[in-house]
Amino acid sequence: MVVAFVALGVLVLAVAGFALWFFKIRDPLKGADFYKFHTEQKWPWELTLTPEQEKAFMAGLEAFDDNEGGCYPSREEGILRVYSPMMLISLFSMTEQFAAMGPAAMQDPARAVHELINRATQSEGDGVLYYNDEWMGEGVEELDGMDKYAFTDAVMSAMHAQGVDHEFAGGYADEDKGYATMGVLAQAPEHVSRMYDDAHAIAGDPAPLNNRLDVMKEVMRPEDPDYVAAFERAEAEKSKYVNTLMFCFERVADEYREARPYMQGAEPKDVLSVVMARMLDQGMRGCTWTRPPSQDQHKLALALLGNRG
Repeated sequence: MVVAFVALGVLVLAVAGFALWFFKIRDPLKGADFYKFHTEQKWPWELTLTPEQEKAFMAGLEAFDDNEGGCYPSREEGILRVYSPMMLISLFSMTEQFAAMGPAAMQDPARAVHELINRATQSEGDGVLYYNDEWMGEGVEELDGMDKYAFTDAVMSAMHAQGVDHEFAGGYADEDKGYATMGVLAQAPEHVSRMYDDAHAIAGDPAPLNNRLDVMKEVMRPEDPDYVAAFERAEAEKSKYVNTLMFCFERVADEYREARPYMQGAEPKDVLSVVMARMLDQGMRGCTWTRPPSQDQHKLALALLGNRG
């Protein structure tokens, strides 16, 4: 009987040890969660750090995600979304500050990242945007006859100008969390276009789609890893020339309510266009860039928001 209890105790300890390893120590077995923090160093904000600094910085983010408020790095946009307190932080700004901390950040990256995020909680400024998942107001489900989905659709329309010469650089809006992002790019250099062409050449011509079975086969066909790698290299290179704007829905909605009585005949997307352009032009709270914009980027962003055609 004693032997049985000892064996059971050993088994319990073994299971507990495995659980600790599986749930607390990041490992590829954790799937997508692992790759939140462990991927190839290729995006511009990552390249401001040495490989050793980048690993330490990501370890610090991982520790915050495990033990504190939780976070998710949107690599392509260069934005860290912090779950609690709710805010978006420029990863360009964070990595610059992390590098400036010197050896202390390398020795204790968890503490360094905690300090950087704590700084962001002290004041909303350049590269820091607070958002609110109850952005319409507590218990409010409509604004000017729009539910959160219709409002978000109008915001996305307001960020897509007509008749403005530029290259599409992405954009995202989250109706549940209450924020939107808008990529700004006049035109990527020619070498970026060649990188995309090279990637598509690897993929080859698409197969003809003559019936539903052809469509299903095409959808289920695994992507060529060489094509994926080449395309991602092109995306990373393009992102060097993109700057991203972030908007808080709560503040956008407040400005919309104030502007609406003066624009009663306008469509919601046109009111939002005016409101968001004014927020940017006047440097109002509720919008910020991931990195300081050039004069041309600022002008282009105003044109993208202000030209409704």
